[in-house]
Amino acid sequence: MSTPPYGSHGSARVGPADATTPAVLRAWLYEVDQNGTSRPMWATGGQPMKTVPLNCVLHVSVEGGQDSPEERFLRAPRAEGMASDPVTVYLDARSGYWMIRNSGRTNTLRVQQYGLSAVPLRPGTAMPMSGEDVAVWIPVVPRGPRAIGRSEAFRLLILNAREPSRRETSREPALATQPVVGPVLYLSPAKQEALIAYFGDFLSWPPLPAPHVRQQQEVEDIAFVKGLARSPNPKNWARNRHDVLAGQDGLFTAAEWYPRLGGPGRSLANHLAAFHRLVEVRSITLPRVRRWATEHDVEPYVIIDRQLGSGARA
Repeated sequence: MSTPPYGSHGSARVGPADATTPAVLRAWLYEVDQNGTSRPMWATGGQPMKTVPLNCVLHVSVEGGQDSPEERFLRAPRAEGMASDPVTVYLDARSGYWMIRNSGRTNTLRVQQYGLSAVPLRPGTAMPMSGEDVAVWIPVVPRGPRAIGRSEAFRLLILNAREPSRRETSREPALATQPVVGPVLYLSPAKQEALIAYFGDFLSWPPLPAPHVRQQQEVEDIAFVKGLARSPNPKNWARNRHDVLAGQDGLFTAAEWYPRLGGPGRSLANHLAAFHRLVEVRSITLPRVRRWATEHDVEPYVIIDRQLGSGARA
């Protein structure tokens, strides 16, 4: 069973809650299937599995517990290889960031910001939630035989928090250092289409364990199989959108904001660092990708659960 096929960014410091998002932090648990897609551990009717207000700690726990004003418990079914309390999420009042802590003693978790690669989180260590949409990969022992004998199995903790205002939570005085912010680039509708068509695996959410950059033939085939109306035809459309990104005047090849390395024959996969930079500077966010996929009729290229980030801003 795959994630429903059609379903943020900035820092995850805390700001005031609004009428549509009464809780500051929202959490879901997913099971990752053998084919790499994910499914919620239980139905929620589109609501978060757990909502966490300010000054409250979230525990992912096998035993569970009684929710209180100070603690929330997100119960996870027991699994071989998973600690009884693998993840704790809490607010660092000094910095204003939500912190993700590996509460286990043995296995390394992986933390992944939307659109970027996962980074390791060793047992007993913590790191800040660096974006509004973050996933925590929790390794477990595979159940039953798998196609690949030494394959890995995971559960996913999906976290969403609204972009905050530092002054709401930080106890430190305002810093005089000038902030260094990368350019937020305008992406035309053709570039929006092209990014989803070719980098849709990296833009899926929950994240896929082994995403890849699509080749032109694959983009063409998906348009044909799904019956998408592409002008003048799927083949020419796929070629054009490839050139929009990597042609002579493409987004990646003509960019001043990204070092142009490599020869003229480099493939789109070699531009992955540039794609990641677009995510880092917030030119690409989960709410925007959801909107672009619907507006441009390219939903089959990206797998996004509708309930995730539904209250987030674009």
